[in-house]
Amino acid sequence: MDASLLKTLDLLDCIIIQRLSTNEFEVLYTSNRWAAELLPEAVGIFNFSEDSSPYLLDFLTDAKILWESEKDGKIDSGIWSEQLPDQILRLEATAIFKDNRQFLQINKIDTSFKEKQKTLQIARELMFSADKISELHEHLHAKMDELLSGPSQTFHLKQQISQALEQTDLGVAILTPELQLVKSNPALKVLFTDSNVKMNLPEDRLVIELFRTQYPECERVFSTGSTWTGELYWLNPPRYGKWLKMTIHPIMSADQVIQYWLLSVSDITQIKFLLKRNEKLVHFDAVTDLPNRQFFWRKLEEKVNQGFPFCLLYCDIKNFKRINELYGHQIGDQVIKELASRLKSITQGNDLLSRIGGTEFAVIVNLKEGNPNQYVKYQEQCSKIAEELINTCRIPFYPASGQKCEIGLNVGAASFPLDSSNAEELMKYADLAVYSAKKYKSQNSIQFYSKQLIEASRKRIEMEDALRDAINNQEFEIFLQPILNLSNNQIVKAEALIRWRQNGNVLVSPQEFIPLAEQTGLIIPIGKWVISEAFRLLAQLNEQGESIAISINLSPRQISDRQLFEFIQNNVEKYEINAQKVEFELTEGVLIDNYEKVHLLLEQIHQLGMKVSIDDFGTGYSSLSYLQKLRIDNIKIDRAFIKELTGSSKEEDFALILAIISMAKSLNLGVIAEGVETQVQRNFLVTNNCNVAQGYLFSPPLPFIDFCQLLKNKTRLPL
Repeated sequence: MDASLLKTLDLLDCIIIQRLSTNEFEVLYTSNRWAAELLPEAVGIFNFSEDSSPYLLDFLTDAKILWESEKDGKIDSGIWSEQLPDQILRLEATAIFKDNRQFLQINKIDTSFKEKQKTLQIARELMFSADKISELHEHLHAKMDELLSGPSQTFHLKQQISQALEQTDLGVAILTPELQLVKSNPALKVLFTDSNVKMNLPEDRLVIELFRTQYPECERVFSTGSTWTGELYWLNPPRYGKWLKMTIHPIMSADQVIQYWLLSVSDITQIKFLLKRNEKLVHFDAVTDLPNRQFFWRKLEEKVNQGFPFCLLYCDIKNFKRINELYGHQIGDQVIKELASRLKSITQGNDLLSRIGGTEFAVIVNLKEGNPNQYVKYQEQCSKIAEELINTCRIPFYPASGQKCEIGLNVGAASFPLDSSNAEELMKYADLAVYSAKKYKSQNSIQFYSKQLIEASRKRIEMEDALRDAINNQEFEIFLQPILNLSNNQIVKAEALIRWRQNGNVLVSPQEFIPLAEQTGLIIPIGKWVISEAFRLLAQLNEQGESIAISINLSPRQISDRQLFEFIQNNVEKYEINAQKVEFELTEGVLIDNYEKVHLLLEQIHQLGMKVSIDDFGTGYSSLSYLQKLRIDNIKIDRAFIKELTGSSKEEDFALILAIISMAKSLNLGVIAEGVETQVQRNFLVTNNCNVAQGYLFSPPLPFIDFCQLLKNKTRLPL
């Protein structure tokens, strides 16, 4: 094809220049009069004048470095604009070194520039529409959570629920735990209204069927009571199909049992239409520029058909929802974009990184071929990349607004062909693995799919069922551990610690069931039982003439319970106790993660006359600003620091303890030492003005009867 035809077709609208020597250039081709206006000196053999385009002269500096390296390659200038008398040019230059020849090509790219601008505008419209829809779903969930999670449905409450359903533009269905329809709204019916199509299924059943057939994780979502958000496609012959965004949200009772399933559905066909106006946006994520879920599925199926071994990594971001809530979706998008860039820098050139959901990425990692039975070697290859992905997330993110944003990453892994030779099963297994990692592991972690994983999951479900039975069968009891004033060895208060006698005799360690209770939400009903029982025991102690306080632990999940303060207040009245004899303990992490809720709760607690301690101090990330702003009375030095105090301790071993004591005194806070087990530790604390402590040196946690006996026999412990 000759140059004249290319020019006619507007495919060769450029200037091509060859560099002959340091300051000599020759024009090989010009396509239009704009070239002469841009570079009037470019005739035959020439040199660029000082009056040439400043942007182009600046680029020539970089071009000369490439040319003088004498290595084949090319560099681009990026797009710039030039104002001519009758038009504005959009230009892009490329410097090339090939076969010992040096070239400069300047392209007029008006068409591609307009396409890029159009793409950016589409992306902006898309992101705005998507954010607006996400906010609608989130607002609805919060409202319905509040209305549906109460203990009973009064007439007034039912009216509020009906009003909320009628006022929202989202299609909504409220289902029983068994997925039977309780109530839906007119907007859901409108989504599927079509006079030419006879519906074979009710609307609520249809969206569940679409979910079941299009997403491998469907079974896991409903069996584990998880929240899920994603896109569904409804083919509506003989008319066009419809794209739907659906969010599935479990509504829990006070006992953390699923009361209802809330399905919210919105029509996003228009957003998909915006995508289709640009081919790139059909297959690539608008925020990260990574391949999207549809593109990923296609490539995954291609990889399976090729038959070469690979590992599928399913990555889920931790703590991202908190960033959106604190700083908004715009900051959230900046963090996602930066994260994508970090993850991309780690993956190899022939691996595929995709964004497949709001907080989910997936990676296809090509494995070195070998014996298919070498499962350990496959795991080692995957683990290395997964650990790099996790580690890059540990570095804080600083978006343009300057906030410090911290997230984490959990990774689930499944391998082809060892775990499955089917694309859908691989996704299902990787999804199960990442769910296990984020649900049952506290730190950023990788979890491989295995039959043992299924068995461990089954055992956790059994333990969860046993915990529910324990709540109903009242298998828990409170042990009390004395807290002493070291100046006189007087017992001044006690910490309430829960114990579980499974089936009435087997004592289950709190380390075994408390993390599971926290993960499943059962800590809320268990925590309420602890509060109620501790208040009952405090009332009994008062009746016996004992004037000591009881300290009660509050978990992070309990802080989020909207009914917590009302429950505390009702139980104070029920048992007629002196609220000044109650102290609540919170961990450092709760101060950061739930600051607004903690601030309100502490104010309410102090109004009743109760006190607050920060538990395990020194192990988290509290700052002086939080300690100054919040209503806190005491800090408890974590047992890990006390353990370091031995007869052979060096100065650096106790420097942190001294710093905590000094800081607490300066803030007028009390200090309590946990885990005191030796006389050396006790003496150090007394010498350094930490006069309140607990630990096995004084007494282990005791059943209530034994604790009462201890108080009766000796309120001062001999040391």
